[in-house]
Parts: sequence; structure tokens; C-alpha cells
Amino acid sequence: MVVGSNTHEMKEEKMLTDDEAALYDRQLRLWGVEAQKRLISSKILVIGMAGLGAEICKNIILGGVKSVTLMDDALATEHDVLTQFFLPKDAVGKNRAESSVANAQKLNPMVSVMTETSAIVDKPDSFYQDFSVIVTIGCDRNQVLRLNRLARLNGIPFFAADVYGFSSFMFSDLGEHEYKKEVITPATKQTPEVVKVVDGILRYVPFQDLLNLDWNMEELAKRVKKMNPSFFTLFVIWEFIATHKRRPDPSQRKDDYQELLTCRDDYADKHGISKEKIPDEYFENVFGELPPVAAITGGVIAQEIVKAISHKDVPLINLFAYNFVAGTGYVENFAN
Repeated sequence: MVVGSNTHEMKEEKMLTDDEAALYDRQLRLWGVEAQKRLISSKILVIGMAGLGAEICKNIILGGVKSVTLMDDALATEHDVLTQFFLPKDAVGKNRAESSVANAQKLNPMVSVMTETSAIVDKPDSFYQDFSVIVTIGCDRNQVLRLNRLARLNGIPFFAADVYGFSSFMFSDLGEHEYKKEVITPATKQTPEVVKVVDGILRYVPFQDLLNLDWNMEELAKRVKKMNPSFFTLFVIWEFIATHKRRPDPSQRKDDYQELLTCRDDYADKHGISKEKIPDEYFENVFGELPPVAAITGGVIAQEIVKAISHKDVPLINLFAYNFVAGTGYVENFAN
């Protein structure tokens, strides 16, 4: 099955109205009319309305899609109200999606903002097949695997992401993704500047392939030396979450930090990775959700959603890790 091709592109030609052209003037100058047409016809599902979910929704609503569905069955906590800007102060104890929709809708009246308060497991496959893009935030491993498989089968670009204190990640699976990019040949004294549009194609791997990586394999063992510790930090956090059925808890920082180091040691031993490759300090600040990290990561993800829908410019492939302490994002291509 070819994923990320024409399956969820526009069903019919759509002309921009005068109001749309005026509202999206900046985007039209940035990525062009055809890209904006694709956006206006797209339906985005964002699962998980914590701070990162709000950042992603803000950017894509302002970008001008057809609709955004906020899906979450969780109730807002005091921490959510402090870190998620759509939530009003009186949202504590209320559903996060329903409490977010009013302020989200104010960003752009031309975008339909809807909510879904069911749990992921309670919705049939047919529900998810109706979207142009699926984004999961803070979902557990089984949920990510299920929705990733479903997305691949139905040609739907898929993203999974989360924020762990000073660290964050974005996983993307666009299947077999075709794109166009501009290549500029600078002007010289003899020739004018030349702009060419060239076609490209990228082939992504599913999330399952990341979980199945065996770093003991010779070709992967060589790769370990070049990889940033931020990636291995993610793998260890995922092991912690799979074992304890929860994220590292700020209220249990001391105990969870030690347990993260135990998970690190087990992961390193299992995969033949030196513990020095995954330093202790990388686990000191992986608690809670920091708004600055959510803002940066949400901007990256929204940009990648636009690329996936528009087929314009080269998207990231396919695991992005951000480290706030270093102030740097890293990308690792696991399809190679």
C-alpha cells in the first residue's frame, strides 16, 4: 500500500475564496496556492490535549485546514491548566478536549474545530480512516502501534509525539511519500538565477521497526557511535513507561530517576551499548511537560504536517529528538 500519496488529497478541485486568500496571504506567499488548497481540504485528528497537543493545534488551525478534531478522554488537572493555554482556569476536573475547543475555535473561524471524548480503544477503525492526518500525543505503546498500522493501511500520514521535561520527540510515518522541492542555481554575471522544481520520494518505517531495533547487529552497532544520546534516552523512557504503565512522575522524582537509570542499564546491557553513551544527567530532567519544549516541538510537528499534506519540501525522516539543555534538535533516519 502506498502511504502519503494521493489517497487523502483533495477529492475535487477547490478554489480559494476571497476571504481565504486574504486570511492566508502569508502562507500563500510562503508555500503557494496549490499547497494551501490541499490544507484547506484536510481533516486533522490530534489525540491528547496536553500542552504539546495545544501547540500543534494552534499552528495547524492558524495554517488553515478544513477541520481539526481534538480527541481526549482525560480530565484536566491543575498542571494541565498551567501548561495548556486553551484551558480556562475552571477546567480542572473537566474533559480536556471539550474545555479546549472554545479557545481553539477563536483562532480561526474558517476552520471547523470539533471534539471527541471517547477513549482510543472505544473507537472502531472506521473512525480513524476518515482523517487526512493522525497525530498521537502521550499515547502508550500499544495505542501508537495500533494507530500507526491503521494509518499505513489507509494511506494516512501518521505522527506520534510527547514531551518529557527537557526532552521531546516526534516520530513520523508518511509511508512512501512523494514531494517536490525547489532547487535554486544562483545568478552569475553571465546567467540569471534558475529555479527548478524537482521530484523526490522518501520511504518511511513504522514505529514497530524502532521497537524491534537490535543494536547488537553489526550495521547498527557502528551507527551507535554517531548517534546523539537524546535518541537512546527516548528508548529508555519508553521502556520505563511500558514497564510502569505511566510516565516519569515529578512527585516521585527521586525514585523514578533511579528506576530510569535501572532501565537504562538493562537497555544498554541488552543491546551492547556502553552506559556512558546514555549519561545519567540525561534523565535528571525528564519529568512533567515544560511549555517552552512543547512550543518548540509543536512548531516542528505542525511544519511536518504541512509538508505531509502539501507534498511540498523535504520532510523529516523519521525520528526527531529535542534536547532543551543543548538547545538542539536531532533527526535520525531509521529507514536507512
